[in-house]
Amino acid sequence: MEILAFEYRRAKSIRTTWITSLFVILAAAAFAYLGTFADDFDEGLDRIPTTDLVAGALLGNPIVIVLIASLGAMAFGHEYRYGTIRLTLTAFPGRVGVFFGKLFTTVALTLFVVALAAVAGYALLVLLGETASGGPSWATVAWQVAVFTLTYALLAFSLTLITRNHPLGIIGPLILFLLEQAVIGLLGARLEWLPSVLPLASMQSWFSGVDVALSAGVWAAWMVGLLLVGLVLLRRRDA
Repeated sequence: MEILAFEYRRAKSIRTTWITSLFVILAAAAFAYLGTFADDFDEGLDRIPTTDLVAGALLGNPIVIVLIASLGAMAFGHEYRYGTIRLTLTAFPGRVGVFFGKLFTTVALTLFVVALAAVAGYALLVLLGETASGGPSWATVAWQVAVFTLTYALLAFSLTLITRNHPLGIIGPLILFLLEQAVIGLLGARLEWLPSVLPLASMQSWFSGVDVALSAGVWAAWMVGLLLVGLVLLRRRDA
């Protein structure tokens, strides 16, 4: 419990935590509202359902990807950048405990901020009278947004821990997102199995209901695998 209390105080004391969280909330609200303009360009298009607007403001949004990755990268990024990781590992010699303390804090912070962002987007739509029925259920939106944002937060968490490079941890998930799209666009027709073995493509297949068990399994294997690599390196490398 001491490591959790320490991580909570550390995250709360970093200005980047507050700034990034605020930008996530503002971005979600802004993009949810901007989505309402889509039906203005097509008179035959019905009003976009509220759940679609809120989900669209977060799912696949490159700006949100970078901001969420920033939250994930901070767990180890700031410590490696400023050399305070030595002090942390001296105060808490159990490196496995440090790993899971930072992991739990990252997951909790990400889910809390994204929940506020979704509420902010919905509240703005209600305030402006831009709500419409239909679309996916709120339960579907909730679990997909949670999985999507945790994916990029944990990718940043893992990449930062593996490389000990804070900037790479932030931009790495976005690069992976763009790289997967490029590779699938170039080779997907020739290598039909390719999307089913890539983490982000598998996540999208999972969301779409395509080979749910396989897609979720591939996604989980990548997430757990990268976290385990990071944990092994944390235990074996010098601070």
